[in-house]
Amino acid sequence: MELSKVKMAILVSGGFLMGLAAANLPRAIAESSPTSVDMSTKKFRVSIDEIHQNFVFGDEFAGSYKRQVTMSDGSVRTIELTPMIHDGKKVVEFKDSGGHTYMGLGGTTTNGKLMVQLRDIEQVNAQLQANGWHN
Repeated sequence: MELSKVKMAILVSGGFLMGLAAANLPRAIAESSPTSVDMSTKKFRVSIDEIHQNFVFGDEFAGSYKRQVTMSDGSVRTIELTPMIHDGKKVVEFKDSGGHTYMGLGGTTTNGKLMVQLRDIEQVNAQLQANGWHN
């Protein structure tokens, strides 16, 4: 009986570690010639949320995006998003009141209670058209 408990603990721990590893893999995938794309003209749609409230839903931008939001605890956060090519990959530089990271062109990133969701409008429209939707 003790051996089955050990096996179960190993399986659960292994599954947790694999999920943790998969969640932390880079989200940006480089294309064959990323330097041929002018990232400053690429359009995006952004949503910024705190667990308690929604600050932005569906703002569109191209070039760069900057917004200041007041969290429910009264703290002010400044979000800056800039599409670029970093280490040969198309990414969006994400600055959050001193924090600095990169996110994929379509994904969600959290920093504490703040969640930023980004969608590449071109990719969204292509997916909609592939499913029979027309803009």
